[in-house]
Amino acid sequence: MDAREYAKFLTLKDPAWEGGDTRKQGGTIMRTETFRFKGFGRLSAGLVLALGLATGPAALAQEAKKGGTLTVAIETDMEGFDAVESGAAGITDQTVMKTVMEPLMTWNHETNEPGPLLATEWSPNEDQTVWTVKLRDDVKFHDGSPFTATDVAHHYNRVLDPANKSRSRSYISVIEHVDAIDDTTVEFHLKHPWAALLPYLASTGYSGMIPSHKQVEAGKQQREPIGTGPYRLVEWRSGDRLVMEKNQDYWAKDEINVDKIVFRQLPDTQTRFASLQSGQVDVIWTDRGPTILEAQTDPNIVTLIAEGGGAATVMLNGKEGMVLANDNLRFALAHAWNQAAVTKISWQDTRPNVEHPLGNVDCSAFDMHYRAFDIDKAKDYLAKYKEETGKDNVTLTMIHTATARGRELGEIYQQTARAAGIELELVPVDQTTLVKRTYGSDFDITGWRISDGADLGPQLFSYTQPGSSYNLTGFDDPELTQLGEEMRVATSLRERHDLQCKMAARMNERARILYRGGGRYYAFTRPNIKNVPEPFSGVTDVTRAWIE
Repeated sequence: MDAREYAKFLTLKDPAWEGGDTRKQGGTIMRTETFRFKGFGRLSAGLVLALGLATGPAALAQEAKKGGTLTVAIETDMEGFDAVESGAAGITDQTVMKTVMEPLMTWNHETNEPGPLLATEWSPNEDQTVWTVKLRDDVKFHDGSPFTATDVAHHYNRVLDPANKSRSRSYISVIEHVDAIDDTTVEFHLKHPWAALLPYLASTGYSGMIPSHKQVEAGKQQREPIGTGPYRLVEWRSGDRLVMEKNQDYWAKDEINVDKIVFRQLPDTQTRFASLQSGQVDVIWTDRGPTILEAQTDPNIVTLIAEGGGAATVMLNGKEGMVLANDNLRFALAHAWNQAAVTKISWQDTRPNVEHPLGNVDCSAFDMHYRAFDIDKAKDYLAKYKEETGKDNVTLTMIHTATARGRELGEIYQQTARAAGIELELVPVDQTTLVKRTYGSDFDITGWRISDGADLGPQLFSYTQPGSSYNLTGFDDPELTQLGEEMRVATSLRERHDLQCKMAARMNERARILYRGGGRYYAFTRPNIKNVPEPFSGVTDVTRAWIE
């Protein structure tokens, strides 16, 4: 970043606007996600298909061609396929996992309603604390063993067992236990009615994907996954590629088109994009602004865009014993953070500025207590910190990924913090190290993200509740805890959303999570690659793609 850029971003205002126009250029396809959440009763596969709700195994709009190899460029290596041994499922993890494993349901991101996949129908009891889910009876795992309710119950109960310390547990901890009634019937027993159950049964993260319980018990699922998905893993060269071959026994095999999918690890954004342009790869994901803008004007590239929730974030570690447990120092850093500069310089305005991560949830009736960029306020809070602690100099450590995106993030914050009187020591690390250090509380400041989802309530709850494995920044605020508990048991959509807005406002006030761009996600394909949907949450689904 040169001096002129620095001068510009120091003077940029931080309006934290939401939305913004997205240009439709070249081969761009754009879908705007809407966040409606309806009450669900009994839905059969036939009814859901008749209403056009299924987003997975549905009839293709065009006649698909069979055969060929699809090459997908991914940014990082897979962490693994085991829900307990792995941590948080990132964009790469979910993109790859979708080819090998499946959740119980699909999720229609236009209607915010579930569709059948491994499950065919689902219904609650009268007080909605027990949900009965019926399963397909014609599904086999890659090793030829039958998929049954035992696999479902084993997976969820293993994630829910506190002794296993699964990072996915806090998201679904409203589930008390899961029982296999017979081979094709499973019951989910809840602590209380929970509006987020069905979205999480459709999750493509670690909590939602169902593995073979035999492979899990054998301790092999992490590196040698056995799932029910349309492809099976046949080769994994760490740091290089994963190779998937078509599952000839897949229960919906007529919908699967390409014979092989190769996921190539290309960490550098420009290398991925150049590989797409040259035809060495067929599909890429990126959030780099310059690449996105160039791709949108290239007639030989199809751009897929999904609007949604979630946000890229900066986490301030305010846990007890950490220097940022001090409110005034955190508030100083919050006002020294310039979200508008990041979205302008790093994202090139391809992502919106946001005051909360809730996407299209309407929080306009609430004061969001957003701590906007204001160097004078930052200096005032820093002066209060120095007065109460007697410290003259403040130096903090910020870890970030050793990528262009990570370096830009660190450099921008370093310079704005320095303008307020705070020094940041930047420590670039690889993605795996960043995750381990973040979960191990070995940081002052780190880049992170709040994932998109059909219902962000469980994430807000997990990030703010004392004792949660996802409470990475040390929230311990009685008001916020109470709001989370009320939100969790709310049964009406309006009440649930209002409480989520109130939680987000209180989170802003306490200044432990700062935003650096909201949920807008991009994927790119060659024009001969068909039937790749928009990348909801950044996850690119290539399972039903075909090559023209």
